[in-house]
Amino acid sequence: MSSKDTPPGRGTVAVLGAGLVGLACARALQRAGFQVTVVDRGGPGEGASFGNASHIATASVIPQATPGILRQTINLLRDPTGPLVARPGYVAKHLPWFLRFINNGNPATMKAGSLAMAAMIGKAWDSWLPVLDDIRARHLVKQSGALHVFRSRAALDAAQGSYAFRRDLGVASERLDADAARAIEPTLSAGIGGAMHVPSMGYVTDTLSLSLALAARIEQAGGRIVKATATGLDAKGIQTQDGRIDADLVVLAAGAWSQAFAKQLGVHIPLVSERGYHVMLPRDSSALRMPLLLVERKVAVTPMEKGIRLASMAEFDVPDAKPDHDRAVPVLTGLDGWAKGLDAEPISRWVGPRPSVPDSRPVIGRAPGAPNVLLACGHGHLGLTLAALTGDAITALALGQEPEIDMEAVSPLRFR
Repeated sequence: MSSKDTPPGRGTVAVLGAGLVGLACARALQRAGFQVTVVDRGGPGEGASFGNASHIATASVIPQATPGILRQTINLLRDPTGPLVARPGYVAKHLPWFLRFINNGNPATMKAGSLAMAAMIGKAWDSWLPVLDDIRARHLVKQSGALHVFRSRAALDAAQGSYAFRRDLGVASERLDADAARAIEPTLSAGIGGAMHVPSMGYVTDTLSLSLALAARIEQAGGRIVKATATGLDAKGIQTQDGRIDADLVVLAAGAWSQAFAKQLGVHIPLVSERGYHVMLPRDSSALRMPLLLVERKVAVTPMEKGIRLASMAEFDVPDAKPDHDRAVPVLTGLDGWAKGLDAEPISRWVGPRPSVPDSRPVIGRAPGAPNVLLACGHGHLGLTLAALTGDAITALALGQEPEIDMEAVSPLRFR
């Protein structure tokens, strides 16, 4: 272990959660001199980090709740083949979350949230690239740009305001007609209405390998990855079914399960489980060059190492509920009219829970009343995109420094 890997000791940290956010936090803390232990009931990257759309989503600077969100939500729920599912019992249990989400759709809140998100997401690549060099994983990430594809020209016309707003926030994009879009991505079908090219986006070719590279680097530098089921958490450590892990600091990065552990500290985070689904198509089914977002269908398409990933769905239900793959099939199939090869037979399918908060911004900061517990949760659709940035922010807090992001925008105190 070199001195570069481990500066003078600063104490011990226990990180609950071995997804990309937890692992990025652990490695950043380790590089700052902390001795780290990562605890998870599964292996590194086997949860939501395994199955996400794999996009570095630099265009996702607008919160999920926008003006007109109530009407949009009702229309989506009425569509039996649409991507939105809300289980009645789950909605009833978390009704305050959904009311807060709808209320966040007002123009002023949406604009303020967009400014805050753009400031964070604009730092995503600068945060990730040093991490990728550290874990020798640059080959897993492609700075390829992406195409947001529209089936109809009318939908493309209607979306121009949102892309102009993104450009005001620093996210460059270019409108392409169908021929220009196919010149960039020849697999696109002749019948599309056009696309928006977002050059700052990128993707990960194998999300599990990225998590495993982080975990291996942590262990190589003297850290521990402990596979154990956590039953409790406090300011002095993590209790598991196999015993207790004491630490000077604790990082809560347990994804969709974070609220249950925060509650043990007397901290309320309005966080719910928003489950996503994906199917994988054979890699040779398509010559896709770059990631796509099929806008009207709300499907992300990604050319990964082991296949073409089609990801979608927002299913509000308990994290461990039985998968409803039959419900996801209409969303993730019938896409041959968008691009060649997307009608191939899937070789695998997956479901996993996103940890979603009503304003679409992560929760990063010291736990109120328990300053030795650092919160790193609630990333929703942006866990992959913001994992490295979150690790930097958590490490700055642990060192008593000021993070390079607006901490008020991600503070757990904003929900009071």
